[in-house]
Amino acid sequence: MSNVLSPGATATPTETAAPQKPKKEFLNYIHYFRGIAIFYVVAAHILVDWPEGSTMRYVLDAFFQNSTILFLFIAGYLFQHLSGKFEYKDYLIKKFQNVHVPYLVLSAPLIIYRVVQQDIPGFTLEDHPDFGTWPAWKQVAEYLLHGGHLQPYWFIPMITLMYLLAPVLLYIDRNPKLYWVLVPLFALSFIIKRPPLSYTFTMLAHFTSVYVFGMFMSHFKKEYLEFAKKYYIPITVVSLALTVMLCTPYPLFTKYYSELNFVQKLSLTGLFIYWLWRWDAKMPKPLLNLLANLSFGLFFVHYFFVLAMRGGYIFLFGREWPGNILSWTINFAITFTLSVLFLMAVKKVTGKNSKYFVGC
Repeated sequence: MSNVLSPGATATPTETAAPQKPKKEFLNYIHYFRGIAIFYVVAAHILVDWPEGSTMRYVLDAFFQNSTILFLFIAGYLFQHLSGKFEYKDYLIKKFQNVHVPYLVLSAPLIIYRVVQQDIPGFTLEDHPDFGTWPAWKQVAEYLLHGGHLQPYWFIPMITLMYLLAPVLLYIDRNPKLYWVLVPLFALSFIIKRPPLSYTFTMLAHFTSVYVFGMFMSHFKKEYLEFAKKYYIPITVVSLALTVMLCTPYPLFTKYYSELNFVQKLSLTGLFIYWLWRWDAKMPKPLLNLLANLSFGLFFVHYFFVLAMRGGYIFLFGREWPGNILSWTINFAITFTLSVLFLMAVKKVTGKNSKYFVGC
């Protein structure tokens, strides 16, 4: 096995008793990337009351908004990496068990509450101003099929469509020349802007390029790492330059902010892959392992704590969290810590069945 994938690793002799597909190498850098990606996702959702025109909000948005791209890229990367023994039926069963069961378990009480109390999220009312007049069954269907009951949950119906498309995506990977489809897919991502959260099929059209790009980078992982060893300086400079541009309220940058944000987050994928691979021995492994192992669970539960932090502060002080970097940092640290502790407690109580309750 080439040690281009794991610096410092020693090759393991292949057993010759019977011909079989070699076991896929565990990719530390992608595992660590999962932990970093969920850090970005949670940071993007912290709620504080920023003053109008806040520079700090602009900077934090530049760093963390649209972090779905990192999460989705990793999903595509791992799909390709683990696709050697792909069987569609087994694949869908595992996705139902690991993704949809916790989605249903965590959604059920919240949907019951929202329908009974008619506590409709603001983003749902923006998409459907007459939502409150809909019959209960239609509200439940909208919540479940579009993830409208909790802001991050729009991702589940969208990624479900990606799961259903797995044979098509696998066909592309088995015929690598078809990765040229990335050209029109990226064009589609720029033509079709990121839509309102309940527009599931439009979300799919916007984000498919990211998932397929993750597959592409996994398919050519060795080639990319060889390329990055030679050109890591421009890879790093381009990504940092795009981040600086996002943080700069120059008229041209603000005019094309969404496009620039999309490209910047894509550039981070190559940046993180290279540096996490190169600095594998220097990584804070206990922390990154913990975050990576809990990453999907953190996705599922963190926004409950985001809302609890907001509601608790309003209850105690009669106002939203103040919009400044100290307040944001405290809010984020508490939200993230409570989410991790909650998941660890659930895992301790439910053991190996915890994935059915919280996704990890």
